[in-house]
Amino acid sequence: MVQSTRLMTDSFSRAKQLFELGGHLGHRKSRLHPRSRQFVYQIIDGVSIIDLEHTVGQIDVAKNILVEAGKENKSLLISATKKAVASRAAELARDVNAHYITTKWLPGLLTNFNTISKNVKKLIELKRQKEAGEWSKYVKHETVALEKEIHKLERLYSGILTMNKIPDIMLVVDIKREKNAVEEARKSHIPVIAIVDTNCNPDDVQYPIMLNDDTPTAVDAVLSELMGAYKKNIAVVVDKDKAPETPKIEDKDVKLDAEVQKEVEKKAPVAKKKISTRVKKAK
Repeated sequence: MVQSTRLMTDSFSRAKQLFELGGHLGHRKSRLHPRSRQFVYQIIDGVSIIDLEHTVGQIDVAKNILVEAGKENKSLLISATKKAVASRAAELARDVNAHYITTKWLPGLLTNFNTISKNVKKLIELKRQKEAGEWSKYVKHETVALEKEIHKLERLYSGILTMNKIPDIMLVVDIKREKNAVEEARKSHIPVIAIVDTNCNPDDVQYPIMLNDDTPTAVDAVLSELMGAYKKNIAVVVDKDKAPETPKIEDKDVKLDAEVQKEVEKKAPVAKKKISTRVKKAK
């Protein structure tokens, strides 16, 4: 009985914290999705008020899923491209060695992973060449072009440099904005934990968490709690099994497909021509 009372008190205090952060404020009644109505406490002045007691329960379910994922050393991908939460989501992802997309979803990331991974390899190779001093053979305008290429690729792919296969589980913020990510996850049979606002259908994902996704502080609180559960358990696995470190970008063993190598070389056509001429003369 005492334990039950403690659980109720803890649940209430967590719900109160989310309330104080504005997590209870849903969309207006006119934008309320019928399937989200079950998680709405009431409608006040035309605004949907989320039942945060439900939300706390959903957070606990999601945490249990991430605890098990951590214990089994499953890979996690976070998709959160909303500007207000993107940088924080990336920070939390890096802290738990998870993959992340925080600029825009890459079409085909899950359903056409082999093609997407070629651009990742291209970025890794360009950075390796730069750090190894191999760009010294290029003239200035060619190195500038290569720098721009790295910047463009880093903006899109920096969060998935170590993702050598599609993830085992995904965490999404705002399923309306990330509808393509959710759809690809469904086609790829990847379970999704998602922060869902009242204007969306919670049935679109396996583990919805009803919350105002337009309030960064509330979203941050939930993400931090979820990532804490994952990190606590993934750390045990890594320490126990002594998993090898992820190869660094400068590793000279990294090789590209012939097609990707051609793309890299196209960025410095003049230098390529000069080198080719020297080789012929040497022969």
